[in-house]
Amino acid sequence: MSKNPKLYYTAGELADLFELPKQTLLYYDKMGILSPEFISENNYRHYSLKQYLVLEIILNMRKLGIPISKIKEYLAERSIDRLQTLLQAKDRECEEIIAHNEKIRKNIHVVFQQLDKIRESRLDQITVTFRRSKRFLLSPVPPECSGDESIKILARHNLKFFSKEHFKEKAVGWLADKDCFLAGEYSRPLAYFSSVNPDYLGKMECYTRPAGLYMTQRFQGTFREHVQELAEFFKAYMQRNKLHAVDNLYIMPLKNHWMTPEPEEYIYQISLRVEPNEN
Repeated sequence: MSKNPKLYYTAGELADLFELPKQTLLYYDKMGILSPEFISENNYRHYSLKQYLVLEIILNMRKLGIPISKIKEYLAERSIDRLQTLLQAKDRECEEIIAHNEKIRKNIHVVFQQLDKIRESRLDQITVTFRRSKRFLLSPVPPECSGDESIKILARHNLKFFSKEHFKEKAVGWLADKDCFLAGEYSRPLAYFSSVNPDYLGKMECYTRPAGLYMTQRFQGTFREHVQELAEFFKAYMQRNKLHAVDNLYIMPLKNHWMTPEPEEYIYQISLRVEPNEN
């Protein structure tokens, strides 16, 4: 029995009802979720009202980002329970996306705080303050390492600490030998470090920076270029205030290659734990 085309929508008519390109209907036919009711002798595709309603379901589920395969499964057996199951799965996915985006926002706001601190930086002033203990992830640099090998250790530190999904909101600092520093000598890094939350349970080696008095100074430029004058400032300050160094030097970039291409515009913070002389 022949079908009356006037009782059906052509592909163009159905596409116009939803403001779709006709290619979308061809794609859905290819994927097996919406085929025409029949194809006439002149090769026109004709769709029924029932298929109009199915297309409504498909398009709205696609707005939710539900995969074609899942839509196809649902259309094969529609029910209240199956619809709820499908939407619950999408709801869980949305919760995961929200949690992921909240983590991204948290990381971004850490950067905002860091940028505010950089803007407030007072350069070339030594301060001595008590600092609580703090945990760092540590990547030691063996004494025999060359410069190239040290860079590889830094790269591995970044890869371990900052996952592929993790925006790098925390800078990586390094430890330098205090005796070399106080002698005005630039020395290779003893280790690279990154601050970590107290509840960190990862596999990387952790180091706890002891609580105590820390001499701190911020300066502009590179540590290598300024190590001699920085050492003189620190030694003079310790001599005047009867202090001595008890730990290695912490060097942390504040303004770095992220914010300027010019090394002479970098801002670093150096910190040295000190104690009063006994006499």
